[in-house]
Amino acid sequence: MTINTLMAFAGIVFLLAIIPGPNALLILYTSLAQGKRFAFVNIVGVGFGFLIHAFVSAQGLSLLLSQSAVAFNIFKWLGVGYLLWLGVSNIKNGLKLSQLTLEPTKPSINPSLLSSFTKGLLTNLLNPKIVLFYLSIFPQFISPQHILEQSMMLGLVQALVVASWFFVVILFATKLKALLTTPRIAKWLNYVSGGLFVSFGVSLASTRL
Repeated sequence: MTINTLMAFAGIVFLLAIIPGPNALLILYTSLAQGKRFAFVNIVGVGFGFLIHAFVSAQGLSLLLSQSAVAFNIFKWLGVGYLLWLGVSNIKNGLKLSQLTLEPTKPSINPSLLSSFTKGLLTNLLNPKIVLFYLSIFPQFISPQHILEQSMMLGLVQALVVASWFFVVILFATKLKALLTTPRIAKWLNYVSGGLFVSFGVSLASTRL
């Protein structure tokens, strides 16, 4: 694998990363509502998810999912269910905030680092569109003689590229932190992010092989 191959792959995954999706939405929401520390842990979870996708792709399991409509649909609906759960949870948080006073120096939600990591991991893993990426684009950059090694290398490259972009998202988001010193703004952030998660889930439900 040449440096030109790595650069071309990095360019593709960067372009995909800057297109808003469930991963980016989760990072942005966490940055604003819970703080950048939890958003960084989200990123670790998302990045680890790419490594798992790469390993699964190397083992041929992604190909199995693509050829089995039943397996793909089970995986797809797990992703849909998770995104809908995130959306409904955020909307519920918005409803609760309408009756609470938000402290300027404290987040309205008290998540754990483990839950932040898990959210990032599952948001990435339970997305069949990423599986389709690893089936359509990913194999074009891999030599048949070194499938596992090169798959993991490209998975790491994707994790680093996406993480770099999400760091920028976090830096931008934290500048808006002052807007969250009122319950009204925090409430609508939950409503908007919840609605977007639901819309991503609905969009994901229409994904076909």
